[in-house]
Amino acid sequence: MKNIFTACVLTAALAGATTSARAQAAIEFGPRLGLNVSTVKESGVPAGQFSQETKSIVGVQVGATLNVGINDNFSFQPSLLFSQKGAEFVGSFDFADNPPYKTSIKVTATPKINYLELPLNFVYTFGGHDGFQVFAGPYAALGVSGSGSAKGTIETNDPDLIAAGATGSFPASLKVEFGDKQNDNANNNSTSNTLSATVTVRRFDAGLNAGVGYRVGPFQAQLGYGLGLVNFVPKDTDGNDTGSKSYNRVLQLSANYFFGGK
Repeated sequence: MKNIFTACVLTAALAGATTSARAQAAIEFGPRLGLNVSTVKESGVPAGQFSQETKSIVGVQVGATLNVGINDNFSFQPSLLFSQKGAEFVGSFDFADNPPYKTSIKVTATPKINYLELPLNFVYTFGGHDGFQVFAGPYAALGVSGSGSAKGTIETNDPDLIAAGATGSFPASLKVEFGDKQNDNANNNSTSNTLSATVTVRRFDAGLNAGVGYRVGPFQAQLGYGLGLVNFVPKDTDGNDTGSKSYNRVLQLSANYFFGGK
């Protein structure tokens, strides 16, 4: 993680040194607004009767971008963004140990993590100042907060469970915290019908961005993909590696308006 962060800093410093040597470099600055369609790529999740599906969620990104012209076609665009990422996790478990009755439990959790993100993109515009673009570059991000929701659903044809009222949906509040070890206080009964859950993730994220765009005058629109390279699953409560890995994956649609320039 430190190597990725150092690479981002060195990239910014190198680009700054290069552009400062060009007296004619055009410098522009402006707001950036957009949407993230994010999900999580998982590996090493233990197999068994419990099955899990991961779905995408929508978040926002808002911030500002600096555009530094390197030559007629190349520019360097660092941004500072508030960026939301996360996913919807749907897990199910089937019990068949009380035949002929069957019971299934379905749990849906939707954590959303708010990051302060620094993408460092190099942009090539085919038409010079205006026209079709391609871009790529690294990014680094720090988690600043998080929240979410969760729900459990129990379905059964077991008359004893039905009589006990152990069926239906049970909402839960979901808290996201940052740390290098999992919180063993994952489920707490807050009321008879409502649960609270805590999800622990690592704070730092970094990876690569790439995509395409188009610029007309001061307006720029870009469609990109963010490939997270840092596993944000912490160690277990005893400090051991869980073997599970999770990485951010984000489809990004953004728009800029630039002030300044030649």
